[in-house]
Amino acid sequence: MNQVISFNYAWNKGYYPAGGAESAYLLIELQGSGKDKGHARSPINLSVVLDRSGSMSGDPLMYSKKACQFVAEQMNGSDLLSLVAFDDHVQTVIPPSAVLNKDLIKQHIESIQAGGTTNLSGGLAEGAQHVLRNRQEGRINRVILLSDGHANTGITDRSQLNAIAKEYRSSGIGISTIGVGDGFDEELMEGIAEHGGGNFYYIDKADGIPGVFEQELEGLLSVAAQNIKLTCSPSEGTQIVGIYGYPSEGNGEQSLIQMGDIYHNEVKTLLVELSFDPRAAGEHQVLQLSWDYIDVTESAAACSFSMEVSASFTTDISLLNEPGSAEVEQQVGVTKSAKVIEEAIKAFDTGNTEEGKHLLKIQADELLLMSVVMNSPMLAEESAKLYTHLDNFEYSSRKRKELNQEKYRRMKRKS
Repeated sequence: MNQVISFNYAWNKGYYPAGGAESAYLLIELQGSGKDKGHARSPINLSVVLDRSGSMSGDPLMYSKKACQFVAEQMNGSDLLSLVAFDDHVQTVIPPSAVLNKDLIKQHIESIQAGGTTNLSGGLAEGAQHVLRNRQEGRINRVILLSDGHANTGITDRSQLNAIAKEYRSSGIGISTIGVGDGFDEELMEGIAEHGGGNFYYIDKADGIPGVFEQELEGLLSVAAQNIKLTCSPSEGTQIVGIYGYPSEGNGEQSLIQMGDIYHNEVKTLLVELSFDPRAAGEHQVLQLSWDYIDVTESAAACSFSMEVSASFTTDISLLNEPGSAEVEQQVGVTKSAKVIEEAIKAFDTGNTEEGKHLLKIQADELLLMSVVMNSPMLAEESAKLYTHLDNFEYSSRKRKELNQEKYRRMKRKS
């Protein structure tokens, strides 16, 4: 059996001090295999959960319906599609059914009309239950939630909604979220996607809705492996300081990271920050990585894979001063910039506009300097994007969402 995922890792430095290191970075990379064109794709069990509250009237709802109709057109009789629409009430417009009569499905989608307030939790639970009841081995199980507003009816607490998303993820159901316009709660929608093992998208204008649906569906049509879980177990004298890019939970002795699904040819990266206690010079095992996932290219086969990670330690100053991995250092710089953006947003939210702008300016300057030293066009581009955000700066709901999307993209280290 061919390995459906390849696993690689790289350190930011070739050598670390034998006397101990407070901060070392390990970049872990996963890549889905190239798709076998002769192999039938896995069937999809999908529920689209659509906000039809009053604020969605006009272009947002029109483009959302077009996007849903596009999704139906791309699916086939082996797939299951359900569609839930919600305002203050929740309605299953299309119960879970095989995608056979596409014209009838499109008619049902077209019939959706804008209504009242936003019972986001009710819509999400209804859609997820449709997927859960029809979950079968070998199917790709996903919910796509689209909203332009705040949850103001039903369950509205972020932590409760995150916990609900996490519970469905543990049942093998991924949840992706799409936030539209200026009015939605970006931290809520991002949190649901993060804990639900899916993707988060921000769309500033309604005409971008079909493109995002197309992007999400393209991925679902080419899933290589599902429910990827990584367990990181540090050796004695090694501590995990931080894990960046995906949700993690742990007790100090080991950490479990949920990385969702991976598509054919997709690359996912995870950045782990570690510290090392003093040890003898030489090469030492510092971490064990254990992977569990479902290979959906070969009849939903459960797979496991482990690798031991070693690092080199020395007292030789010349070796310690050798340049490290440019690629890893660039990814570290991008991840640090995501953390700074998060700090800046907190400053803006509390009215400290100048402090927030100062944080962004310092970070843009640091990235620019790094780009020159490392001759890195990628870091130069990331720096330029921060400078652009600072041009004629005015903090608003839209600006907050733009910055939050920048933070999310950089934390995932996506282009």
